Amino acid sequence: MDAIFNRTSVRKYKQKSLKKEEIDLILKAAFSAPSARNSQPWQFIVVENKDTLKDLSQMTPYASFLKDAAMGIVVCADKSKNDSLDYCQQDLAAATENMLVEAKSLGIGSCWLGVYPNEERYLALNQYFKLPKGIVPMWMISFGYIDQEEVAKDKFDSSKVHYEKY
Repeated sequence: MDAIFNRTSVRKYKQKSLKKEEIDLILKAAFSAPSARNSQPWQFIVVENKDTLKDLSQMTPYASFLKDAAMGIVVCADKSKNDSLDYCQQDLAAATENMLVEAKSLGIGSCWLGVYPNEERYLALNQYFKLPKGIVPMWMISFGYIDQEEVAKDKFDSSKVHYEKY
């Protein structure tokens, strides 16, 4: 549970590559997520190339630090597995959270970067990667060894919990 309670968004990374075994564990965590009808409507583009990371860092206004990450993952919905992007978002969010928590447990920082439903952003990624029809880029995640002070926040708020009635 420490990885869940202590996970933070990391935007400053050491210039050090991730190990293949760590990348594999992060991806394995994603594939362990639940999905509607076990459709697993995800596709992942793993990016370690520094030039590509730099290009991706310029595709959304809040992704500048992606250029310094060891790795980025573009999380895409595969509409051939589930044609509802609403359900795909739920499934991909579960897979993404699993990756964020697994990264934290490995001592790797991460940050979730929004793309969809901003048309300009997802169309730019679609064009950049020449994605096939039915593959929709939903968001990106940066990963790397942490080079900032992390301050975990206790976000529990009992006023938002209701038992038996609102």
